[in-house]
Amino acid sequence: MNNHYIPKLFSSCFLIVLLLSACTGAPAGGTTVWIDVPLDGLTFPSVQSIQIEGHAASPGGISRVELWVNGALATTVNDPPAEGTLANFHADWLPPASGEYTIQAVAFSSDGVASQPDTARVSFGVAGVTPVITVTSVITITPVITVTPTLTQTLTPTSPPEAVIQFWADPPEIEAGACTSIRWHVENVQRVIFGGVDQAFDGSYKECLCSDQRYTLTVVKQDGSEEKNRVDIRVNGDCITPVPVDSTPPPVPSPAVPTDGLTIACKAAQSLAWLPVDDSSGIAEYRVQVQRQAGDNNWQAAPSGDMSVTDKTISVPVECGWYYRWRVRAVDGLGNVSDWSSWSTFAITLN
Repeated sequence: MNNHYIPKLFSSCFLIVLLLSACTGAPAGGTTVWIDVPLDGLTFPSVQSIQIEGHAASPGGISRVELWVNGALATTVNDPPAEGTLANFHADWLPPASGEYTIQAVAFSSDGVASQPDTARVSFGVAGVTPVITVTSVITITPVITVTPTLTQTLTPTSPPEAVIQFWADPPEIEAGACTSIRWHVENVQRVIFGGVDQAFDGSYKECLCSDQRYTLTVVKQDGSEEKNRVDIRVNGDCITPVPVDSTPPPVPSPAVPTDGLTIACKAAQSLAWLPVDDSSGIAEYRVQVQRQAGDNNWQAAPSGDMSVTDKTISVPVECGWYYRWRVRAVDGLGNVSDWSSWSTFAITLN
C-alpha cells in the first residue's frame, strides 16, 4: 500500500510537531507508540508491499521502534526522527504469502523503557469460496399453452431505501497529547471510504493529537452519488513543554582590591577589582559606583560617576587628600540585576 492511501492529516502534529514532541510533549505516563498505517482490519485483494507508519513518544526521547509480524521481529527503526519528545517511524514490508497477519509496534525510550505494543491486523488475498453445482438431470416438457387475453401491466418504480449516515468523534474535544476515536455507522449505501480505503459500514479509528484536526468520511449512495461527511477535533493547548524563563538575579560580587579601609599614597588613578560571579544566563556586565568625601562624611559622586564594564576590574581617576568608597553589582544575560555589594573604602594621602 502506497503512502497516498492515508492522508497526511493522519500524521498528528506531527511536524509541529510537531515539533511533535516535545510530537517535546507526549502523553503523560511514560513510553507510548501507535500505528497510523495500516488501519486495523484492512484487507488487500492480493499480496503486495505495504508501508508501516506510526508515532512514538517518551519524555526522554525514543531510541528505537521494533516492528513485529505474527510474533517475529520484522525490522527495527533506530533513532527515528523526532520533534521534541514525539518521534515518527516508517518501514516497507512485503508479506511472504497470502493470509492474515498481525503487525505490532513496540517503542523504547532513551533509557530502555519499552511501551505497550500497538497492533494492526491485515490480510492479503483472503476471499470466500464459491461452491460449484453440477446438474445432470435432463427434463423434457412439451407443454400446450393457449393464451387468449391481452394484458397491459403498469410498473411502478420503487425508490431505494434512504441512506443512514452517522459520523462522529468520541470525544470531539481533547487536551493536547490525548487520544480520541473517530466512529461511523452507515446503512443502505454502496461504499464507505475513510483514509482513502474502503471500510466496513461500522468502524472506528483512534488518533492522538497535538493540534486541531478534521476528518472526512466519503459515502457512495445506492444511486452512485457521493456524500462527504466531516468531523472536527478541537485540541486544547499544545505538546510543547514551555521553557522556564530565568528571573533569578545573579549572586552579589565582592570587592577585593583595594582592601577595605586601605590608605594609599598620592596617585592619579586607582584600580578596583572584585570577585567575579557565575549565572545560568551568563554575566552581561558589572556596574560600579564610586563616591568620595573630604573628611566631613558628606559623600558625593566621584568625577568618574557610575560605570559599566564586562571585565572584573576597572581603573578610576582619584585625587590626593580624598576619602573614597565604592561598590559593585552584576547583571546577567537576561537583564536580571543583583543587589549592590557592601561599600569598600580607601583613602588617598596628600603626598
